[in-house]
Amino acid sequence: MMVEDLGVEAKEAAVREVAKLLPLPELLQSIASIKADYITRQQANDAQLSTMVAEQVEQAQAGLESLAFSEKTINHLRDNFLSIEKLCQECQNLIDNHDQIKLLSNARNNLNTTLKDVEGMMSISVEAAEARDSLSDDKELVNTYERLTALDGKRRFALAAAASHKEEVGRLRCSLLYFSGGILCSYKL
Repeated sequence: MMVEDLGVEAKEAAVREVAKLLPLPELLQSIASIKADYITRQQANDAQLSTMVAEQVEQAQAGLESLAFSEKTINHLRDNFLSIEKLCQECQNLIDNHDQIKLLSNARNNLNTTLKDVEGMMSISVEAAEARDSLSDDKELVNTYERLTALDGKRRFALAAAASHKEEVGRLRCSLLYFSGGILCSYKL
């Protein structure tokens, strides 16, 4: 449905509502009290909407901080894996446990895939900034709400993606434990 149609429907609904409230000409004297009631309801709605938007902005900011911390950690992990890969390539012919190294390489490849997913999720910060910027314009409240709703959907996707990688993280942790001190892992590799 187009915005113009919504505007026409709203005007028609307003006319019907006024006709119900003022069926007789004598009731025109009650317009002041109706207007005061309308202003009171509008102020209450505005306050409620402002509170909801502020809560959404706070949640978006917390999500952005979490994503920034995650990106920093992932970049650190990426650097560590690059170092590990270099050492593995140099020692490939000297190590008896080539199968374990291959498993670690697979884990690195999985991490790169995850990094690509995270980079896709990093667009959330740009969209959150746009939503925050649109808060200053009262005419943009509906668009701001839609942006925040879309951001919430992306947040849910990010959480689901993170949860789906738990098994891969378990395998990686076991591989790292194995290489760091010969500790056997109860996780089946």
